[in-house]
Amino acid sequence: MDDPAATISLEHWIYGASHEKGYGTKAESHGLNGPLYSRYLESHFTPVRVEKTANGGTVIDARMIHPAPANDELLLSILGRGVADEYNRPTIANHTVVIPGAVLRAGELTLFDVEAAVLDYDRRLPKASGRIDPIVLRKRPSDLPREVAGVGLRRLITRAAVDTLVSRFLVDRQGRTLVLCRGSSHQYRNELLFRLVELLQAGGEIPLFPAISDAPTLSAMNHFRLAISSRGVRADGSWTLLDASIDQPALPPVRGKNPLYNRIAEAFAVT
Repeated sequence: MDDPAATISLEHWIYGASHEKGYGTKAESHGLNGPLYSRYLESHFTPVRVEKTANGGTVIDARMIHPAPANDELLLSILGRGVADEYNRPTIANHTVVIPGAVLRAGELTLFDVEAAVLDYDRRLPKASGRIDPIVLRKRPSDLPREVAGVGLRRLITRAAVDTLVSRFLVDRQGRTLVLCRGSSHQYRNELLFRLVELLQAGGEIPLFPAISDAPTLSAMNHFRLAISSRGVRADGSWTLLDASIDQPALPPVRGKNPLYNRIAEAFAVT
């Protein structure tokens, strides 16, 4: 029998369209306190731009991250296509998982582990509804060496861009940044979001913030502090645009934060 201490159960819920009911919560796990967590996503459960929703052949594949600070947790939302409605119109689904912050900091789980488990769940149970079981994951053995935080970023973004992003977050705690990626795919942007969050959270200098791996609707933009998008997306004047391919930092390093900049250098040193 498996050791219960080697696994962790994650509460989760699925938001999407139901026949004759429209959009709402379709399924939630037994131990979930829905109102406690859904307030963090209120009014932007499916913040996907209209041009992507209307055509059912357009791929929708994005990730959202929201802090749930009351319980030191993180909400990871997987955005994708839902089952067509009663009129055969394309729909969007949001599958959100509640992740304890402690297990992420300890390296017992990664965002990639949770993402893989959610995608597997959706493949196996595409029409899940009502009360559902939690998602059970095996923790990573504690005796294995931990991966360098942010490793892999050098394939996705320049070090100058990451240095600039970090400096901006340190200087302006309420600032919003739209990272523009040339010709990026949704898989590229999803990975970039996860790698950045891993790196920025490793030392605790920057509190966790809402972020999304695609440009959301204009009405939802201000729910986020970081958005990652392909070029050609517009935002209002409260957003700073950051080119993911810049050669030189656009801001100087912030004094007294050498450990954070050193972690960036370490992540980019890994080949």
